[in-house]
Amino acid sequence: MMEYANTKPQVDVIVPNYNGQDFLPACLGSLLRLDYPDYRVMVVDNASTDGSVALIKKEFPQVEIIQNRRNTGFAGGCNSGLKRALEGTARYFVLVNNDTTADPDWLRELVAAADSDPRIGLCQSMIYLDGEPERINSAGNEAHYLGFGYCGHYLEVDRGQFPEVADVPFASGTALLLRRETLEEIGLLDEDFFMYQEDMDLGWRARLAGWRVVLASRSRIHHSYSFSRNPEKFYYLERNRLVMSLKNYSGRSLLVMAPAFLGAETAMLAYSVAGGWFRQKLRGYLYLIRNFDAINRKRRQVQLLRQTGDSEATAFWTSRMGFADLRESRLTKIANPVSAAYWKLARKLI
Repeated sequence: MMEYANTKPQVDVIVPNYNGQDFLPACLGSLLRLDYPDYRVMVVDNASTDGSVALIKKEFPQVEIIQNRRNTGFAGGCNSGLKRALEGTARYFVLVNNDTTADPDWLRELVAAADSDPRIGLCQSMIYLDGEPERINSAGNEAHYLGFGYCGHYLEVDRGQFPEVADVPFASGTALLLRRETLEEIGLLDEDFFMYQEDMDLGWRARLAGWRVVLASRSRIHHSYSFSRNPEKFYYLERNRLVMSLKNYSGRSLLVMAPAFLGAETAMLAYSVAGGWFRQKLRGYLYLIRNFDAINRKRRQVQLLRQTGDSEATAFWTSRMGFADLRESRLTKIANPVSAAYWKLARKLI
């Protein structure tokens, strides 16, 4: 384990970018005005075609640029930055979306939260909706036991109801601090996810290895966020949900959960037909079949890291479906009570 002097720890801030030229000036401008004494900013560009790299070189020459030859997705872009950062001496690494702007004390408060407990492996900022400084985008994301993930406390107003440091189901990759020792133990983001749910997967693996995943409520960042759905997004969400569950649950838990997963898949197939993305849902199943051996290898690696059981690792998870486009829908009125009853029983068995 690396030794550090008793000073403010060095931090590497990593901004993955793909055609984000319109967002970069505000994002990088805010990151370069932080009141933290020891940090560097890196942008990982995923083969943008909109002039992002030229803009950074001209307007922000102090920012380090890593240029990928192809678009490796959010996970691959972040990993390019993390690999570079791991070659250095920083204690913490922070992933930041390119469509965010940070308060001047954002990083200082984020590091203070992480420093409060050496078992904190992942730490998320309080994320607000851009232009609405007290309305929440995420105060720690919600994790459903069937692998669904969504923004926690979305659209709530922050009235000071959150502790300074609080355990959360999983931490959003929008503004996420990672401890060096945690990454050295559990590995980086799963690049095969490409985009979506790689942060939930990382948090799950961290919890299994005994690390805490928390919210730092005094670390404030603002996100230009809008909820959207499209067939390709559904493909990654559904595919990655199943891959993640197969990797991280124990064999016993998968058996206990099998009836619930079967019910959920039946519902999601019907939902995909109604939503016009049935082909993408089938494409996800085909991915599982074609990549079964690779998924199984990753599963074995995850299970070797286990320091906690599934009951403890999923202690903050929910049985409630709370996606933005499902609130108060017919589906949730039927599914949530059934899901809650099943989860109550399942938690006694896993």
